[in-house]
Amino acid sequence: MWRSLAIAALLLTPKIAAAQAETKSAVADALYRQARDLMAAGKYDEACPKLAQSQQLDPATGTLLNLAACHEKQGKLATAWLEYSDALVAARRDGREDRVQYAAERAAELEPRLSRLTLLLAPNADTPGLTIELDGASVGSAVFGVPTPVDPGQHSVRASAPGKKPQVFSIQVGPVADQQSLSIPPLEDAPAEATPATPAPATQPSLVSVGEQPRTDEQATRPTPTSVYLSGGITLALAASASVTGLAYLNKRNDYEALAKRDGLTSTVEERREKTQTYGYVNLGLWIGTAIGAGVTTYLYVSRPAKQSALQVSPWLGPQVAGLAVGGGF
Repeated sequence: MWRSLAIAALLLTPKIAAAQAETKSAVADALYRQARDLMAAGKYDEACPKLAQSQQLDPATGTLLNLAACHEKQGKLATAWLEYSDALVAARRDGREDRVQYAAERAAELEPRLSRLTLLLAPNADTPGLTIELDGASVGSAVFGVPTPVDPGQHSVRASAPGKKPQVFSIQVGPVADQQSLSIPPLEDAPAEATPATPAPATQPSLVSVGEQPRTDEQATRPTPTSVYLSGGITLALAASASVTGLAYLNKRNDYEALAKRDGLTSTVEERREKTQTYGYVNLGLWIGTAIGAGVTTYLYVSRPAKQSALQVSPWLGPQVAGLAVGGGF
């Protein structure tokens, strides 16, 4: 049975992967469109996270440029500068000279306006295993003495080392071309750990079976076969794909209905309707596959065979008596 499931999994994997890739692209496009509308309305705090999620789902140079512009409007100049720099590299790779020029101009304009934070190490503060974290991100020792571009606002610096008490520092950085520095002092030694107390011995001796293994419940005598895990994994993959595809279908349907309401039944609207129906059929098929997989998994788990235990004989000792214990299945 499990071999048949394995073959089915191999056949379904490419189709599931293709459906997931197409779904990610559709969701990323929907997020991108929503973010552009929010940016046009000046709602940058809502638009930037949607652009970031769209870029994570389906990386694109155009999305990255819009994300950089959104962060620039938010006042996060260091983040925007880094994103413009990344977009410059991506545009060169794509052969888009217009985007190369735009990203280079924006990065060059932002650079003199960046606020910077310089981390310094006080005398005798260097200790083996010293770790410095800036806003939760670990930075190496090469960062000391280097003015690092950061976004304006409150920043946290954490210093830790083996055998030392960690210290956390907070520093405020201004919005435009602010220069701040923070010196890390020597860390204090951590207190010695207390030795755990030794538990007191039992006052009354108990009956002990020499070599006796702890008894297990019914589940231990009925091991779960590989087919259950395989079927369950396929079912979970189908459920995840169905959830993502359902979201894409809803976005496609909303776009189609809005377009049909605006333009009527044109060829473009008809093509959009067919694509929407395709997403709906794929989503329905995935949910049906999920239901079938759940039923198969449940059946395989409930009908798994019991494992027969062998007859065991083991000696046991008590305070004043001894004997043999006989156990197991017959």
